[in-house]
Amino acid sequence: MKSIKSFFYLAFILFTILSCSNSTESDSLKVLFIGNSYTYYNSSPELLKALIREKFPKKPIEIQLISQGGMTLKRHWEEGRAVEVIKSNDWDYVILQEQSKLGMGLIIDNDIYFGQTDHFYEYATKFDTEIKKIGAQTAFFMTWSVKQRPEEQKILTHAYSTIAKELNAKLIPVGLVWDKVRNQAKFDLYDLDGSHPSAYGSYLVATSIFSALLEESPLGLSGVISGLQLSSTGEPSLDSQPLVDISETDAQTIQKTSWKVVEDIRKKGGYIDINKPKQKYVLPKLTEGDVIDTKEIEGRWYGTSTYSNNYLGVILDVENIENSLEAKISFYSPNGQDKMFVTDVELKDKQLNMILIDSLRTMSSNLNFYFNNKKLNGLSKSFGGDITNYKHWNLSRLNNQNGLDLEALDVLITAFNNDIESKGYVKAAINYYKKYSSLIGKSYLPEEAYLNAVGYNFVEDGKVDEALNIFELAMILYPESVNTYDSYGETLIKAGEFEKGLSVYTKGYELAKKTGNENATYMEANLKRFKEGKSKQRQTELLPPPPPTGI
Repeated sequence: MKSIKSFFYLAFILFTILSCSNSTESDSLKVLFIGNSYTYYNSSPELLKALIREKFPKKPIEIQLISQGGMTLKRHWEEGRAVEVIKSNDWDYVILQEQSKLGMGLIIDNDIYFGQTDHFYEYATKFDTEIKKIGAQTAFFMTWSVKQRPEEQKILTHAYSTIAKELNAKLIPVGLVWDKVRNQAKFDLYDLDGSHPSAYGSYLVATSIFSALLEESPLGLSGVISGLQLSSTGEPSLDSQPLVDISETDAQTIQKTSWKVVEDIRKKGGYIDINKPKQKYVLPKLTEGDVIDTKEIEGRWYGTSTYSNNYLGVILDVENIENSLEAKISFYSPNGQDKMFVTDVELKDKQLNMILIDSLRTMSSNLNFYFNNKKLNGLSKSFGGDITNYKHWNLSRLNNQNGLDLEALDVLITAFNNDIESKGYVKAAINYYKKYSSLIGKSYLPEEAYLNAVGYNFVEDGKVDEALNIFELAMILYPESVNTYDSYGETLIKAGEFEKGLSVYTKGYELAKKTGNENATYMEANLKRFKEGKSKQRQTELLPPPPPTGI
């Protein structure tokens, strides 16, 4: 009798275990990601989906990504799409990933620091309210510090753990897993920029989320994954593509660390209690100067600024027109001049103040100068895109700055702009670069990649003529580059100059075949498409007119 009872008891236990297992296997899982490039790089959500399918082949999975490069939770909220998608489905989890500097960055000259967490906490709370309304759980994707500043991980850890605990949300400690792996592994978790994830980094993101959401170890899962490629806005590709290819040894290193970190935090209640780290920066201030006389600052000033690394120097022109000060600011690069719009110029005892409006970067700056030892020392402060920028300016009457004669460069660029009307853009540009090379004492040409990027920016802005000028210049300067023919020819065809465009594109295709360029097959297909499109157009043009109505 006792043995029969034991048998039924064991059978009941086995049935219960199997029932739970089948439930785990068959229960659906719906996950919505809201983030930016840290999430969409290498299609991390698709990597997660692949890992779950490998572990639970029968589990229905639905994953969606709402993203865009550089997006903060504040911007996601204000644009509204993320909230709409939250309401559109019965999600199990909504994973929130804040911008890498917690949504409020600070730049002092060329150094980037974390700002305050006010916006992060405010909009995380707003999203959490909407998420709870549909019965889903909020999860926070803790990001990692940039490669050159590992000490900043403490700031991220404190911020994410604090808000997750406050909202009773799930903490996904990707940054802590990252911190441990990068200190012990031979492979690099970072992409070339030292910020975004490499394929290894994105795989780590997926295994960390897998461990946290499913509360299962990812150990033994594959490091070779194919799936849909996600765009920067989260749109999936039509066909499956290889996403990551990681050796079994490296994959296991990431898997083990992901599981250990997640488990250790779970044993501590799911959160990490650390003191708020102090920020290691000092907001810049100018040294007070002498009382400024209007006549002392009139005229032209030359100098440098940390306003942008792309510029060689800056010229400030100050005029006194009917007892009212006006100013003009121009930045100079090897490829031209960027004129800034300046307003509200005023002189207050020891300070020259103005507002700099930068249409290129869609932001304005308060710019203040002090006058010291016949020099203007300035500091600009701007706020745009949740980033506060402080930049230093150093100006004097000396036109030679860092070995470059800014006055001579200004004359060259003025002549170049005048030549465009009389000689055409391409001839004027070639002539300008010859003279610029002479000015700096060495040969200079704009990089092909730069010209290609500028050309396509013009295309996107609908400035086709400007784009054609740039692409033609690139083709002339880099006649052995297949890409220059591709860009110029295709844009000509799109602009309606079919015969010329076809001729240019054909030359590019022949060059690709001759040099064994990898784009030869792609260009051959394009040529066929161009010709077929033109043929159909001609057939349409030659069709007889329809018969008159009423007959």
